[in-house]
Amino acid sequence: INPTWGDLAQQPGMMLKWGLAGSPYVGCDIGGFTGETNAALLARWYQQGVFLPIMRVHSVNVATPHWPWLWGAEAGEVMKAALELRYRLLPYHYSLAHRMYNTGQLWMRSMAQAFSTSAATSDLTSQWMDGDILVAPVLTEDSQMEVVLPEGQWYPFPGGGPAVHGPTKLSGLANASDIPAFVAAGSVVPLGPVVQHTGALPGGPLEVLVFPGADGSFELIDDDGETTAYEQGTTRCVQFTWTDASATLSWTASGTPGPHHFQQVFITGPSGARSGVVDIASSGELRLAAEFVV
Repeated sequence: INPTWGDLAQQPGMMLKWGLAGSPYVGCDIGGFTGETNAALLARWYQQGVFLPIMRVHSVNVATPHWPWLWGAEAGEVMKAALELRYRLLPYHYSLAHRMYNTGQLWMRSMAQAFSTSAATSDLTSQWMDGDILVAPVLTEDSQMEVVLPEGQWYPFPGGGPAVHGPTKLSGLANASDIPAFVAAGSVVPLGPVVQHTGALPGGPLEVLVFPGADGSFELIDDDGETTAYEQGTTRCVQFTWTDASATLSWTASGTPGPHHFQQVFITGPSGARSGVVDIASSGELRLAAEFVV
């Protein structure tokens, strides 16, 4: 993989094809492998990598290492933010990995797979579905974003804000820190705190982002993080259910907690409204204050 904008733009399509070929755990050499990269390209590659099955920063050993602090303050902050979002997504991605193991459902899916009746997105490889997150990262040197949203109600992720109604196409100049991503109404997305390594999990309470406008659910799954005991069913499952009419997130928990399981939870809506923090017992619920962002 060469450190060029053209190679960056090719990566999502390559990853999607690998998944369809039966090899879903793939990644690319973030920043390009074969030679020197540059700060802007490396930062955009980090942002893309957040939503790939494997986020791997890698280069030939004679090139400047792709560590964030070697590429200037602005680009370094963008890369740091991308890494922190990747770590926050650990409980989400780990659950998607378990779902893929149990059901065979890919967590990185093409738009054609996810929206088979949408002609507008059927041949797109510049955007994809990371579970329930529609990702359309900036892939060009001119920082132009282009997002095609299928029919429905879509919220910016993870920051929330007013919903965008599809089908529609969004385009324009993106800031260096922007990673265009959206989730549909009814989505339930668990996020962990920012941690420095997986061994530091849980690191605090679980934050569950909920997006009003429809009912939704998510199954959070964890294991001991060290062995293959999950093959014998040694996992802990927390089934979260969002009921839109009552703005309530309820859950039931079962199975064997691992050493890094989350013990507390709170919910956040797209306007920033937040519940209190409660323990994750065998069952429970939280209610979100009224949201007026649609």
